[in-house]
Amino acid sequence: MTLKLNSVRLAHMKNIIILTGPGGAGKSTIAEMIEKECGYVLLDGDNEDSDFFPDGGQWLPENSNKLDQAHDKIISKTKKLVQSGNKVVVDYIVFGHYKEFFDKFRKAFREDLHIAVLFPKQSEIVIRDKERECWTTGVDRIKAVYCEFKKHRDEIGVKNYIDTSGQTPKETFEKYFKCSATDSPQS
Repeated sequence: MTLKLNSVRLAHMKNIIILTGPGGAGKSTIAEMIEKECGYVLLDGDNEDSDFFPDGGQWLPENSNKLDQAHDKIISKTKKLVQSGNKVVVDYIVFGHYKEFFDKFRKAFREDLHIAVLFPKQSEIVIRDKERECWTTGVDRIKAVYCEFKKHRDEIGVKNYIDTSGQTPKETFEKYFKCSATDSPQS
């Protein structure tokens, strides 16, 4: 089945969704909506990799091996959740080894995986980041991650990129991720 960006709905999507993109793109907010409205289990990849990086620095070259270990942990936890009969939404910036991370997920989950890179205009991400009530990513890190996602666009898959510029998280959820009544945990 080919998914068209303007008609993506969870009812037609897979058991595993990776929501990724630069900090401030809306991943966590939309992942929480998918969890609440559609019954997916939310796996916070950024939290999972903090065991390896309590002080950050995932992107630093000297942390390459630890980043691979963090990615393997996220994939392993996702597998366990799916084997327990859950649908899973993974909320994760990734921070490096992008191609390898997505290749590992594709190999592990094949046709059961949907990747969504939330990718609004960089200037909008900076504004969103500054307006957050929780932690902020910072302009330099946003620019670096934005450039990395842009560089890997063909490898990750252009069809997986969603321009959410000018949209609230609720509007993005409604447009791309809203589940049908049969997918909802209330049904």
